[in-house]
Amino acid sequence: MEFIKMKLGTSLFYYIYIILCAGAFAALYFGLRHKSEKTKYRALYGILAFNFVLHFLKLALPYYYERGFPEVLRKCSFENICAVSTLVFPFAYLSKCNSIKDYMFYLGVISGIIGCVAPMPVIGLPFYHPEVIRYYICHASIWTVPLLMVIFGIHKLDYRRIWKVIAIYFGVLCLIIVNEIILIRLGWVSTSSFEEFFDPSERDMGYAIGFPHEMQKIASFIIWLTPKQWRNVPILWELFPVIVFGGLYMLFLCSYWEHEHIRRDINSFIDKIKSKRKKNNCSDDDV
Repeated sequence: MEFIKMKLGTSLFYYIYIILCAGAFAALYFGLRHKSEKTKYRALYGILAFNFVLHFLKLALPYYYERGFPEVLRKCSFENICAVSTLVFPFAYLSKCNSIKDYMFYLGVISGIIGCVAPMPVIGLPFYHPEVIRYYICHASIWTVPLLMVIFGIHKLDYRRIWKVIAIYFGVLCLIIVNEIILIRLGWVSTSSFEEFFDPSERDMGYAIGFPHEMQKIASFIIWLTPKQWRNVPILWELFPVIVFGGLYMLFLCSYWEHEHIRRDINSFIDKIKSKRKKNNCSDDDV
């Protein structure tokens, strides 16, 4: 029976699910690219709306409801980055706020793809388990819709708004922690101590309180950017890694669409420097 279980990198069905996710993206792209703008818009929104409903319907699965009430309600709350995306994206998609749609794109693409490539919550489950199927539908939707939203021109990126995306991201981390605190205060989530609450191995809070112990090797590649005094401070420990690595990631990702904009701004910046130097030289000559 080990053959049918999901295993990270060593299971046939692990790769089949990745291929299915990529195939779903390709099918949506080729199926919608010649359709009207209204059809594209409604189709992508339909996927987000379905994912939103599925987020709550999962509580009907034995995998969830056997955990007991009200603890199980945590699973449909803002408990991590992908849960926030599932709950917020349908409304963000309808919004006229470009910055929140930028967030959809940058965070949706990276978190959704990582979720599909590293499906840790479903490792060990049979490939046909309803939770495995739901998990992949959820995380595939999180990255395919925002990516197609930009490819189809439904949303226009602007690299100058990257700083706003970083600000929104930290706002989401605050939301995740506040959500957890509220659930604890309501008695829906139990915690035995203050230390347990801030133990990243015990809580899935989008790394707001740090990396789990099993991910310390990965953490070592980015934690060096964080001052030692901040390394145990929730959210704040991510500040410089997100600004540096997150900023570079977003700049790289948007460059396909924004390269002309970036080039014009660089040339304009260079021209301003040259113009300033000429003025300074002229001033020196007059003296």
